[in-house]
Amino acid sequence: MLEAATVRAAEPFTGAGRTTVGTSVRVEHLRATPVGGQVEVTAEPVPGAAGRRLTFVVRAVDGSGELVARGEIDRAVVDRERFLASAQA
Repeated sequence: MLEAATVRAAEPFTGAGRTTVGTSVRVEHLRATPVGGQVEVTAEPVPGAAGRRLTFVVRAVDGSGELVARGEIDRAVVDRERFLASAQA
């Protein structure tokens, strides 16, 4: 869920024919959430984010408002077609 949030948050940094791929995940899990529990995740770019390497601050908060996870996830901006071609090779 946290990485999916970074995909959405990276959209303003990608142009036509570009996408992002995850390169690093540093997340601290702070507390359990019951099966079926509600969790809201957020991903915000670090101040000054630009270029090919992006870092996002991520957070997960449960239905009672308690922080359950926090950390950073890095993504790299790549050419979509070239990446898909190399992934299939």
